[in-house]
Amino acid sequence: MRDVNFLNTPCLEPEEAILDLLLINPYSLNPHPMIPLGLASLAAVALEAGYSVQVVDAWAEGLHTLDALQRRFAELRPPQVTGVSVLTPNREGARQAVTMARTLFPKTLLVIGGPHVSALTQETLYEFPEADLAVFGEGEITLKEILEEYLRTGQTPKGLRGTIWREGEIVTLGPPREHIRDLESLPRPARDLFRIDAYRPHLPYGRRWRYMNEITSRGCPFHCAYCSKSVFGDSYRAFSSERVVDDLRELVTRYHVREIHFYDDDLTMNRQRTAEIMERLIAADLDLIWSCTTRCDLVDAELLGLMKKAGCWMVSYGIESGNEALRNTVQKGVTREQIETAVRETKRAGIRVTGYFMIGLPGETEETVKETMNFADRLKLHYVNWAVMTVYPGSPFYFDIKNGKYEDCRLTKQGSEKGSPFQDSFEIGVEGRLTRDRMEALVRLATRRFYLRPSNMLRTLTDIRSFGQLRSTLQTGWNMYHWLRKASA
Repeated sequence: MRDVNFLNTPCLEPEEAILDLLLINPYSLNPHPMIPLGLASLAAVALEAGYSVQVVDAWAEGLHTLDALQRRFAELRPPQVTGVSVLTPNREGARQAVTMARTLFPKTLLVIGGPHVSALTQETLYEFPEADLAVFGEGEITLKEILEEYLRTGQTPKGLRGTIWREGEIVTLGPPREHIRDLESLPRPARDLFRIDAYRPHLPYGRRWRYMNEITSRGCPFHCAYCSKSVFGDSYRAFSSERVVDDLRELVTRYHVREIHFYDDDLTMNRQRTAEIMERLIAADLDLIWSCTTRCDLVDAELLGLMKKAGCWMVSYGIESGNEALRNTVQKGVTREQIETAVRETKRAGIRVTGYFMIGLPGETEETVKETMNFADRLKLHYVNWAVMTVYPGSPFYFDIKNGKYEDCRLTKQGSEKGSPFQDSFEIGVEGRLTRDRMEALVRLATRRFYLRPSNMLRTLTDIRSFGQLRSTLQTGWNMYHWLRKASA
């Protein structure tokens, strides 16, 4: 634990035990929490620098009320610095956490950060008046500098790169911080600070237990208009193949993980690196299965064969729409032929395929939705994920629609209460030729059309390999039943 000059420390009395940093992951309506690897990375950097750290994951711990948060926070030592992660979908949970942290820890330096802050920098600090400071962009180096300066001076740091601070009633934006070029300079995420068994995946993940998420790269050079890259940007950076497999080995030996999902935007971005990871995984013989997300134009038959041998059981592709013009509108940059080839070769390699689809792109009509449904049927996917398009702050669409580029689209402040049970209510949606309610009805129709077919229901049941997978299947089915029932009410 780092020595602290109590004369310059506003948070604690000398006789109290010192907690340097408390990190909070807010509550989310999604019933399947996953370890927030961003916070875990921040915690690891602070621990490596010698600071004491605790984490409260209100999402995994089910702390969805102010009373629950109060009871949980009362168990903690008062922190010198408190950091709260703010995502656009969990903003209400973040607001609760910030309010309670300020109430119970009035002398703490209260810092907010995350994708929502990075996308709407100054606006978010105005929106969270209890917060003293906000961080935008990658936060590891910035957080370490905040801790160093605050614990040394007892004053709110001002002028640090990647921070936003207050000057009286004025919010001031500091200069941006460069992205971390050498990711291998970062320690492994501090997963041991989290309640590992509290994290449960949704279907179709969780074929083996214990399941965990992993990220091996940051940044995406593609320019899909619906994507916000406010934190990691478009500069692709990645861990080496050796580091990736070493990290996976630790997950297997230390945490007894047997299934991984890679949350990289595009795991196969660098083909040579991907092939090296596969070869190292095959040689390591970790008895680990895994899944990933990537683009249809970043795979080929040879690479997919290597992935299968290395334990890959499923690949998810962002297909978005079966209409070429709509895919061009979102600057997806993949053709129908590339989609069909990727899906065919993935299945041929013995890997299952999930397709992601959006309803509500600018120019969407009933006819284009039907075209997409028919295209999804022809692809004979194993799983699908349908959603009403969400326009996230910081994405090109957010600014285009806000500035009136698409005459038939407008931003709405809040999604319908009849939305998907697997997501929080949408903070920002798009409504054009189709009403919001109609788009959500089409999402439900497409979901029912796929998953309630007898062949799919039978396959889901025959896929069950463990009690945990059975429990997940029943829970997901129950959630979907309530979603469809609520939607038809």
